[in-house]
Amino acid sequence: MPAHDIIDNRKEKLVDHINRILSSVERAKFAVGYFFLSGFEPIQKNLQGVSELKLLIGNTTCGGCPHR
Repeated sequence: MPAHDIIDNRKEKLVDHINRILSSVERAKFAVGYFFLSGFEPIQKNLQGVSELKLLIGNTTCGGCPHR
């Protein structure tokens, strides 16, 4: 993990940090502004060892995002 708490996906990818953390925990909690179900795909292998997953998701989506 970097010395700071901000990962902007330029030099370091958040998915890499999440996968590294998920591989060694039983529970995971995330707070996100918005979430697409396709977001599970890059972390699915490391979710198998997680017995509890909590997501706190904002109530709006990113209308201009390319994921739509």
